[in-house]
Amino acid sequence: MTWRDHDTAASHFIASSDEPGLRLHIRAHGDDPARAPVLFVHGATYASRLYDIPHPGASWLRATAEAGFAAYALDIRGYGLSHSQVFETAEEPYARASEAIRDIDDAVAWICAHHAVESICLIGGSWGSITTALYASTIGAARVERLVLYAPIFAEINTGWLTILADPNDPARLDPRHGAARLVTQAATRERWDAEIPDGADWRDEAVFQALVQASLVDDPRSAGHDPPAFRAPNGTFLDLWEAFNGRRLYDPKDVHCSTLLIRGGADPTSTRTDALRLFDGLGSADRQYVEIANGAHFASAEKRAHRVFQAVNAFLV
Repeated sequence: MTWRDHDTAASHFIASSDEPGLRLHIRAHGDDPARAPVLFVHGATYASRLYDIPHPGASWLRATAEAGFAAYALDIRGYGLSHSQVFETAEEPYARASEAIRDIDDAVAWICAHHAVESICLIGGSWGSITTALYASTIGAARVERLVLYAPIFAEINTGWLTILADPNDPARLDPRHGAARLVTQAATRERWDAEIPDGADWRDEAVFQALVQASLVDDPRSAGHDPPAFRAPNGTFLDLWEAFNGRRLYDPKDVHCSTLLIRGGADPTSTRTDALRLFDGLGSADRQYVEIANGAHFASAEKRAHRVFQAVNAFLV
């Protein structure tokens, strides 16, 4: 069997209220209107595929549906199957958090209408923790019942990431060569992920890794035209991450009042313990929790201990 045999999610396409001609893609498992809905929002590189890896036991979306929820995952504009004509001709970094929250709002509105509810549970990972928290603290405050911030990024100086993002001639500013998008290859993904796993540790399943990468390449119709094959990821996120990794917040956590769970892999160098706990302490939520998964990296939800992530989040959502 191949990853395609396990690629069983339903797809919904909805019109963007913000970008003319854009149809936003929403991936779904268990999308029965009678079920309570949960929406996942991805991070900076991998789109909704990260939450629905087509391999047995690897789909967070499917695990959420099996727990009795209607599980949805959004592709932000320019990511995954949310193909954008504006993105095709853009020269500057495309799809910042300020635009992403409009896409989230469109998805939430569609899901609320489909389920005849006023609010939903929202899960955001990595850069998606910024966009979902920004949404929950501003335009979406009334529509988020519970919020899960997975691998959360808030506002802490992160020298490792600043080295990657900075102008080599002026480390105090973002590299101006970052255009609308970047190319993501299998080798680049492996290199980044391997750097977070201790030598000799067996944290990741190669078949899961291949399913994630190959499915993501297929979602970009231009991927095969690159040598090696590569899919495009919008660079607007770099502008947001530059701020966050310089210690400048993009939202005020005291304005997040819904029940909130922060969950991260214990070895994650992008979402650090100190940054996550500073965010935890600053939240306006009276009901908040912090969970750390030992022996997990930034992609803990796609590693061998992913079931621990799924179980902790499902328990919070009930």
